[in-house]
Amino acid sequence: MNNEIKNSLKNLGFRNNEIKVYMALTSLGEANAAEIAKKADLPRTTAISILEKLKEDNYLTTHKYRGTTSYWIESPQTLVNIFEHKIDIANSLGELLNKEYRQEAHFPFAETYDTKTGIRQYIEKFLCKLNKNSTIYTIDSPKSGNYAKIFSDKISEVILISKKKRNISTKSLIPFGTYDDDMIKKTQAQNIEIRELPKEITFSASLWLTNDTLTHFSGNPPFLAVVQHKLIVASMKSIYDFFWSISNSPKK
Repeated sequence: MNNEIKNSLKNLGFRNNEIKVYMALTSLGEANAAEIAKKADLPRTTAISILEKLKEDNYLTTHKYRGTTSYWIESPQTLVNIFEHKIDIANSLGELLNKEYRQEAHFPFAETYDTKTGIRQYIEKFLCKLNKNSTIYTIDSPKSGNYAKIFSDKISEVILISKKKRNISTKSLIPFGTYDDDMIKKTQAQNIEIRELPKEITFSASLWLTNDTLTHFSGNPPFLAVVQHKLIVASMKSIYDFFWSISNSPKK
């Protein structure tokens, strides 16, 4: 359970010392800075600085009595409500920006990420920016475990729920002979159409095509490259369509 909490905190952007302080306070229930610092095995000044930051971010609540400040973990439901409120604000901001933003401007863009955190944040943002009812065209290698090396099972479940809510479908090409029981379960749980590439084609990375974006990544070692360029993506989509046309639906 502790590892799951730590992973969730890391996915929320917590640094290592912030996780130590948060976990220490979770164990103590209610405590002052000195007690928390001792439990977290950190200098008192460091613990105080982190506690104040977490308080500003609404992760903690404080109470002052006779000059001593006590801290405790904020209610999980309060955290959910805060994040939901931020989503409402973001949606409102999006509506306002749509009136000002020049969407006809499409500038070529390329960037790389070489850390698990950077890749995870990019993929989460990428999926959130997709329009409802979008389709992602992928070439994947189930046996390579690229996603498992980046995402925990818990975060994968959250992403799956998000895709379902927004009706995002996937067309996926996979290497010949890799459609097994695990893939059958995956396709049943998600809106995925699978085809197996011809035997002659080998592929061990992951490639996504959608709108004007090409994303290519591997989990071993973690590395992701993204290109936004209409002509490049359209050209790759043409090659993808050809591969799709010569590939077969796997036998169940």
